[in-house]
Amino acid sequence: MRSMSRNRQTFYHASFLGKTMGTDTDGNYTEPIISYSDPEKKEAVISEGSGEAYLQLFGMSEQYDKVITLNFGEDYIKVGSVLWIETPIELDDNGHLARENGEIVTPFDYVVVAVTKSLNFVTAAIRKVKVS
Repeated sequence: MRSMSRNRQTFYHASFLGKTMGTDTDGNYTEPIISYSDPEKKEAVISEGSGEAYLQLFGMSEQYDKVITLNFGEDYIKVGSVLWIETPIELDDNGHLARENGEIVTPFDYVVVAVTKSLNFVTAAIRKVKVS
């Protein structure tokens, strides 16, 4: 009942792949470069907002805005993954994020901050972010 098909919403998900140090033309280190996988279309139950029942699930110190509930075995969501939930995503013909002048046209709008697993489902706390 927790993840009935009629309650599931479509969103896009990209996994955190790693962080490397960028370098300038002289070989000096610059700001880190974070890389993610190509976005994949997924479906899950997404809450409208956080509530008391979820505060105990993730602990009192974690700040989050919504909760995603997945069926057991759908454990592709990890801490640090990025999501496109409220922002329509634009992809190019190859399934990569569309870019204009080197900048991503539609940046992600949520980040996964905590994940818990039970016998029947996987729950992820997500935080809304503003990426420019």
